[in-house]
Amino acid sequence: MRWAVVVLLMAVPGVARSQSVTEVIFGRLTNEIAQSFSRSYPVISASAGVSYRFDPATATFEREAAMGGQLFLERADPIGRGHWNFGVSYQRVALATLEGKDVHNLSDTVPIALIDSSFNVVGTATFDKLDASAVLHQTTFSVTYGITDDADINLTLPVIYSDLDTSLALSATVLATGQAVHTFTDLPSRDTGVGDVILRGRYRLWDRDPVHVAAGLVLRFPSGDVQQLRGTGTYEVAPLLYFSTRAWQPAKWARLSGHLNGGVDFVADDVSTSEARWGIGLDWGVTEGATIGMAVLGRNAFQRLAPPGFFDVVRVRPGPRLTAEPLFGLQGHRPDYYDFSLGGRLNIWRDTVIMFANAIFPLIDAGVRTEIIPLIGVEITL
Repeated sequence: MRWAVVVLLMAVPGVARSQSVTEVIFGRLTNEIAQSFSRSYPVISASAGVSYRFDPATATFEREAAMGGQLFLERADPIGRGHWNFGVSYQRVALATLEGKDVHNLSDTVPIALIDSSFNVVGTATFDKLDASAVLHQTTFSVTYGITDDADINLTLPVIYSDLDTSLALSATVLATGQAVHTFTDLPSRDTGVGDVILRGRYRLWDRDPVHVAAGLVLRFPSGDVQQLRGTGTYEVAPLLYFSTRAWQPAKWARLSGHLNGGVDFVADDVSTSEARWGIGLDWGVTEGATIGMAVLGRNAFQRLAPPGFFDVVRVRPGPRLTAEPLFGLQGHRPDYYDFSLGGRLNIWRDTVIMFANAIFPLIDAGVRTEIIPLIGVEITL
């Protein structure tokens, strides 16, 4: 996503310093939106819908009674030694708000001072309307293999079609002549490519009732194009813990199990931009072949999106007087992200073919937020 701001500045002669300052602000804003947006669309969990446990009495692997309903929380129980799970899913992710502001209707009509290299105010400018449309259509391929009874490994590869369209209506006035300059730019971009490749491993540490515990490690490789919003552009390492309760059945129509995930997503290039990640959820087994999963997912950034005052630009207020106020009212506060996940799995054929669907609902408007994210897919366990 590239912001078309230089067009306005080039329309007014002698504003080299304003161009430099504004380009820095928009460059930082673009980078933060790209990274935050790429982290905001969730990666489907590596946990298969069914898992198997070795029964020494029969010397065979037996299916766990409960089928997993969570699509974005990991279970503590691995898939089982020698078993494979292949999955493909589709989800649509659309940019919605930036610090609670509608990205399709951003404006900044308080005149911004255009300053030349000698620090003289030579004109003013306003951003009449900025429409930043970003929609990603993501198809995710996933394969999980059970290495031992207590360990499995997963490789996830997203293929993303990016549909980006930034339109910007700009106005400027040259103070010396009173000349008004109006420009409109439209920068569409449509492209397909791979997202960030993700490698995940899980090892079960505790296998006794009522709670099972596993340790997980997630490695994210920056194979996605940041400008097309397909990746974060950084290597990331996330050590995590997974807790799952054994299923209990208070009623014939309700087999329940709880799940808790927690850890830290470390950014290798800049640890200060890392964030804590956690989730808590409940599986409701309606029947042996259908399970509903509900969860609250959280992400808590370690630092602000930008230092205090970073987005400030010089304004021309009546008087005339000059003030420093943030572009589009952006503050760059440290964001906390909370989402509600609702979905489930349906056994289609002999515990082998399972369909799943899910939707993620943003609960707050902090930082960079998306619209409701729908997901649908199918998996095969062998």
